[in-house]
Amino acid sequence: MDNNGYTNNGQPVGAPVQPPPPRALSPEVAQRKAFKGKVEYMGCGLLIYTFIIYAVYIADLFGHYIYYAFKATSKDNYMELVEAYAEKMLEKAGSMIVGVVIGVAFLILFFIKALPLKKIFAHHGKMTFSKLIMLICVLMSCQLIFTFIDEGVEWLLNQVGLSLQQAIEMSQAGSTTVSMFLYASILGPIAEEIVYRGFVMHTFERAGCGKFCSILVSAILFGIMHANPTQSVFAIYVGVVFGYAAMEFGLGWSIALHIINNLLFGDVLTFIANKLPETAAEVLEWGVLIVMFIAGAAVLVIKRKNIVSYIRENNPPVKHYSYIFTCISILAFIVLNILLALSTVQKLK
Repeated sequence: MDNNGYTNNGQPVGAPVQPPPPRALSPEVAQRKAFKGKVEYMGCGLLIYTFIIYAVYIADLFGHYIYYAFKATSKDNYMELVEAYAEKMLEKAGSMIVGVVIGVAFLILFFIKALPLKKIFAHHGKMTFSKLIMLICVLMSCQLIFTFIDEGVEWLLNQVGLSLQQAIEMSQAGSTTVSMFLYASILGPIAEEIVYRGFVMHTFERAGCGKFCSILVSAILFGIMHANPTQSVFAIYVGVVFGYAAMEFGLGWSIALHIINNLLFGDVLTFIANKLPETAAEVLEWGVLIVMFIAGAAVLVIKRKNIVSYIRENNPPVKHYSYIFTCISILAFIVLNILLALSTVQKLK
């Protein structure tokens, strides 16, 4: 204290001690915090969306069990009803449709200020017929490769007494009910594109990831979401194609490509094959796979310089990837779906 009654820090004697002003964050730290804040917010929305879908599915499941408990005339009759329902459960998609509708509605409200639908559906570059055909060829070029990957992974698992056959068959099966057709071929693709190429990819872009990082990471999350060891890898590949279409031409085009993939090369091709004799069906399926592989490979070779240039021009520093995959909500989403994927691995019978 000096002779004028002030302490050494310049405050009068008896005055409350003022804390020192907070130190300003360095530009790099402030940028990282802002970046991760946007990603964490998006990741929380994605987790809640996922929980909504599974909550509706589980509620529907237990609702049927309770209904059968009242309907059954005996314990044996109850078990018969439950087993019959379990066999047909995977062929119907009523609860999945309800779940994704509620989930997408939630995300629209969740992002209503940061990413209104008008922004994520904004048009970008002009799509031409030749570009659309090239994207379709690239999209379908990997079908042949992943057919062999499915067989290879199943063979390796069989060597240690495990099997992934049920999950593989589910991913390759066509729709057998109206509800599954509507979900797998139309409503599912629309919802998934709004979520993963709309809210997820645009969040990464707004955070400063750059176009390629936004496309790639949203595709990785899209693939992981399928919770199927082999289908997830395929979904990452097609997710990159969907992401490029949405980024460069608009979300409507990624929705169109997704529907083409699921409807034409999924349900329609399977339906036609099922109507043909076995040999003719195999010729058709393998013929389509081989033709699309050759066409897609040709496009990738011809456009390889453009692809490399696009990646170099739109790829952010590596630190952005580490920022994303150290976000708690993103890690939680990944772990949740990996656990679900592992649950599809069964003991070999």
